[in-house]
Amino acid sequence: MKKEGLTIPLFDVSVLAVMLVVYMFACKQPYTPPTGREDNSFLVINGFLNAGSDSTMITLSRSRSLADTTISHPELHAQVAVLGAFGEQYNFTEMANGRYSNPGLNMNVNETYRLQILSNDGKKYLSDNIAVTLTPAIDSISWKQDTTGTDNKRGVTVYANAHDPQNNTWYYQWEYEETWEYHAAFESFFLLVNGMVVPRNFDQFTYKCYRNTISTGLMLGSSAKLSQDVIFENPLVFIPQGSEKLGVRYSILVRQYGITKDAFEYWQNLKKNTELTGSIFDAQPSQVKGNIHCEGNPGEPVLGFITASTVQRQRIFISDREVEHWGYYIPGGCTIVIGNFSVPTFVAQGYVPVYQVTGGYASSLPSCVDCTAFGGTTLKPSFW
Repeated sequence: MKKEGLTIPLFDVSVLAVMLVVYMFACKQPYTPPTGREDNSFLVINGFLNAGSDSTMITLSRSRSLADTTISHPELHAQVAVLGAFGEQYNFTEMANGRYSNPGLNMNVNETYRLQILSNDGKKYLSDNIAVTLTPAIDSISWKQDTTGTDNKRGVTVYANAHDPQNNTWYYQWEYEETWEYHAAFESFFLLVNGMVVPRNFDQFTYKCYRNTISTGLMLGSSAKLSQDVIFENPLVFIPQGSEKLGVRYSILVRQYGITKDAFEYWQNLKKNTELTGSIFDAQPSQVKGNIHCEGNPGEPVLGFITASTVQRQRIFISDREVEHWGYYIPGGCTIVIGNFSVPTFVAQGYVPVYQVTGGYASSLPSCVDCTAFGGTTLKPSFW
């Protein structure tokens, strides 16, 4: 389970790098992408500067060609630091897989900062001067259930609501972490150990599990076209009707960031470019330019946009009793069979004893009594 203080990178853009480079330099002519990595191994910088006392995580990687099937190319053994306008330097520690962490920057809101990266190949990268944005509080995280739409529209949508009474923010970004409880088909009170049926200990029950996931898309919002800096029901996540997430109980932790207009436009353009599909007759994607540059080679593409802000958080819970006719069904076609574990042919079928009955045990298959078979853990989250 990820600690709430840990900032997870907002969007993995390395897989899109070649596409973006093509957008920057190509016109409406057929293009054959390069198959090698040597001509498009550009630095990709992911993350943001947490201005408060929580940790900041910056992820560095290299762009890939369209023919490259490797999941990622992390940038290892780099030196990452934040430089203050008055000479301060906050160094980051290399973690794993291209991640670099600082436990708490505690930035001065009246000062500007720059992100500095010394790559493993000796190049130096610097961001533009970055001002700290004070993020207004989240007013509420709300949700609505649509029970009347088409099959792919029915479900629950979670929204963010916020406002800045000083009318200073106007541009927002969100990320979230979802956690939910789910159950196995049957609760087994026994185990089969060395051919003997024995009661389960407290820590051996596998009926109740928890899963979690983090946001991977770009969630942006702006009130710039309004007379007041108000965000009302900005959609964050859609949970389809019948999803396991609301089969028992669901929670979402939302993080809200105030960002600059330039950052908003960068991420908005990136979002549009990555979502565009169709023919060459469709509108062509715009150039995506970040705020980080290679010192000594300003023409080298560098992918990413770094901002600094305080963070606002809010968590809500939704239970299955609060939604109408949710219709979640545990998959697998699980059934109960009666048998005696002293019979070798019954044992050979791989059944697990569930509860005792006259003449033997009500039993089922392992996947029907072990919720961890579906990827979760029996460890209850501390906030649950």
